[in-house]
Amino acid sequence: MSARRDIDFLPDRLNEEPVVFLSMTNSEIKYAALLCLGVWVPVSTLVGALLGFALMGFALSLAFVFGSLWLIGKRLRVVKRGKPRQYHVIAIQAWLQDRGLAPRTLVRESRSWDIHRWRTP
Repeated sequence: MSARRDIDFLPDRLNEEPVVFLSMTNSEIKYAALLCLGVWVPVSTLVGALLGFALMGFALSLAFVFGSLWLIGKRLRVVKRGKPRQYHVIAIQAWLQDRGLAPRTLVRESRSWDIHRWRTP
């Protein structure tokens, strides 16, 4: 008798990145955090400097980043529900292509296909 058993069926979900926080994976959290940091740190530091509290503005920017991550996670939960894997990534790419901010790499044409054979006389 062999003590070693091979897995006959390996589901696709075992190879997917696990959900870490509010339906976001680790890489999605990193991208969203970098985006939020890029937006909130300059804005809140500038507003804090104008009011005379630049360091307080920087500290508040971190609170804004965490709040934004929470809101992004809540929104992504709604967007991802019932959709195929990586649907939101393709939707973002399509949105960027519609506005001319990304190269046209997605095929987005609607055509009808016919399966019968044409005979020439």
